[in-house]
Amino acid sequence: MAEIRSIYTDKRKNESRRTGYVEGTSVRKLQSSENPRERRERRRQPEARRRTKAQAQGLGLGYVLFLTAACGLTLWVCIGYLQLQADNTAKVKNIAALESQLSDLQEENDDEYNRVVTSVDLEEIRDIAINELGMVYAQEDQVVMYDSEGSDYVRQYADIPEEESGLKELLGTITGE
Repeated sequence: MAEIRSIYTDKRKNESRRTGYVEGTSVRKLQSSENPRERRERRRQPEARRRTKAQAQGLGLGYVLFLTAACGLTLWVCIGYLQLQADNTAKVKNIAALESQLSDLQEENDDEYNRVVTSVDLEEIRDIAINELGMVYAQEDQVVMYDSEGSDYVRQYADIPEEESGLKELLGTITGE
């Protein structure tokens, strides 16, 4: 029985197509002989005309000037950025060259210092100082010890007196005691 119904239903659908009979309360519009594609194209033509007209109106003078200014500003920023990058690269190369030059000069300086130090004979200098110039080593009572306040050298503003009490007074006035 299910087969009969399906045949009946299929048969009935085919009949409704042929006859154009519609069941129900609403009536469908009759289809014209016109092809649906032609109908769509006919609808699109006024829309296309409206779009091209709107596009032509949308590109007004103010909009074109705004776009031109925005493009110009973008181009200016890009060129400035590229110039900064080029300057930065040049400075890095200059720094590298100066560092290389510094290391070469330090190496030359160290070599020259070593050459001078090795060329000096300290025994010969001591011998000349003692025999020719009359240098003598200081005795223990000639050495004066005192506390320094941060300086690596001493400035002598007056002669050091011979007696011990005068030396203490002199050192007291120099150091501020």
